[in-house]
Amino acid sequence: MEKILPFVKRIHLIGIGGIGMSGLALLLKEKGFSLTGSDIKESYNTLRLQQAGIKVAIGHNKNNVEGADLVCYSSAVGESNPELEAARILGIKIFQRAELLALLCRGKKTIAISGSHGKTTTSSLVAHCLLSLGYKPAVFVGGIPLNYENNAWWGNDYFVVEADESDASFLNFSPQYSIITNIDYEHIAHYRTLDNLKNAFWRFSLNTENKVIGCQDNVYVKELGERLDNFISYGFGKDNLFRAQDIFFDGKNMHFNFFVGGSFYGEFSLPLLGRHNVSNALASLTLFFLLGFDLGKVKEAFLEFKGVKRRLQFKDTAAGVKFIDDYAHHPSEIKATLEAVKMLKPQRLVGIFQPHRYSRLRNLYQNFYTCFHDLDLLIVTDIYSAGENNPEKINAQDFAQGIKKHKKEVIYLPQERLKEELHSYIEGGDWVIALGAGNINQLTEDALKSIGETKIKA
Repeated sequence: MEKILPFVKRIHLIGIGGIGMSGLALLLKEKGFSLTGSDIKESYNTLRLQQAGIKVAIGHNKNNVEGADLVCYSSAVGESNPELEAARILGIKIFQRAELLALLCRGKKTIAISGSHGKTTTSSLVAHCLLSLGYKPAVFVGGIPLNYENNAWWGNDYFVVEADESDASFLNFSPQYSIITNIDYEHIAHYRTLDNLKNAFWRFSLNTENKVIGCQDNVYVKELGERLDNFISYGFGKDNLFRAQDIFFDGKNMHFNFFVGGSFYGEFSLPLLGRHNVSNALASLTLFFLLGFDLGKVKEAFLEFKGVKRRLQFKDTAAGVKFIDDYAHHPSEIKATLEAVKMLKPQRLVGIFQPHRYSRLRNLYQNFYTCFHDLDLLIVTDIYSAGENNPEKINAQDFAQGIKKHKKEVIYLPQERLKEELHSYIEGGDWVIALGAGNINQLTEDALKSIGETKIKA
């Protein structure tokens, strides 16, 4: 890194509180750079970075970039950000997050994992297995693996990187191996059309030096694979080279048999719920088979994997109610998550959904109508804008009414009333799952903690 940026000593990160930028900050700090950063508000990540010795300013101010040799910004930072404008005026070198991360990957055996859904869990599982097998990979993932304290750290052989397709920044990478978990109708606010999104994955594949590993059960990944000479397929369908068959859940673990072509390579188990997580495990198994790793040791590593924060994360019981936190915010993710939870046969499952981004709601309005069927009760709260404007006046109340035409047990509960009124809608023994990519996890947890046991219906 020092050879790539030989005259850079201090780097300033705008939007440092995001999960991606905070991970990049940790990598840069390990490489010995002097770091500062800023974000619009204090968060778990800003506090985590401050504890690591990184100076973080709350609020954006042009003076924050003074003295920096390089400024890096996340895709959430607008072009009119005062720090970004000041950096341009001062002639400071500017990088987008993925550009700088791609520089860190140079000279490493890079494994890039992308896809509309599942890339964080798959990336975390690949990293965990490499560590369990005695390797020391550099790691950058978009969530915090529950086996570890951070989402990014430096290493000396492989580099496992979650490649973000949301803004096409994954095109900065030139990995040795890439995994594409799926391609779905997502991030259309950026891509405008599905064809543009599919073309971005095509270009990402062309940047891969060795093998592109893709889930051929997904129709768009299958289309992609048919155009590539270096494509390796995995999935549940018989037309995949690498397959998981005989999938079952024993009440604790998911189990499946692993086949390559017509050959059986053993039964594997994973302490995560759902067929979607079996698919994530199969992606990593395919990679390790191609790399010639000891599958017996991979099998052992699977059993020790705890998952990722905010991905079907079971939290402490509060007020006699079991609380589950999940990041799912796209209809496909929500459907897969709820199907997985129902495998545990909860007495009654209540979902609290915070829609994320007006554009996603607009583009997938109809799809949301049918993804909540496994809930006994759906509570919809206000939309998390993620900085988006709302010229079409989309609102959560109308959205809840739309879902109600397809599912009877739906209510709208404004965010400011959630803490005071949630107890009216839940009963003793309920399982409550928070769904969304905003701050619904904290809102739900605060609401449950504030509920006295006597308020809950027996």
